[in-house]
Amino acid sequence: MLEKYEPSTHDWVANKSRFFAAWGLPTVIMLITWLMQLTPLLTGILWMGALSWMGVACLRNARQCGRMHCFFSGPYFLLSAVLALATGMQWIQILSFNELGLFLLIGTLLVCVLPEVFWGRYKSPREK
Repeated sequence: MLEKYEPSTHDWVANKSRFFAAWGLPTVIMLITWLMQLTPLLTGILWMGALSWMGVACLRNARQCGRMHCFFSGPYFLLSAVLALATGMQWIQILSFNELGLFLLIGTLLVCVLPEVFWGRYKSPREK
């Protein structure tokens, strides 16, 4: 039988203050800018910064503790940051911030839940 590898002491998702700093605060910033209905350019820049912060935090967490969903959510947030900037710069006309927000909400739920359902919470040390 395989042993469970749970390096939760290094897992930012498991630590409330780190979780808030890495993902909660950027989410609050995105929500506030959406509610304030700022200009598309300013919203795009702020969302790009928040999503980039979240993506880098996910990739760092994946490397540090092997949290499985972070291997998927990191690239997802970085790609979403590019979409946010492209939407704000109006390089893509088919996507609004409402639609991008819905994409982020549904996608984040899927990207953060499904990998751990299929492959477990942490990557084993031998797989790193």
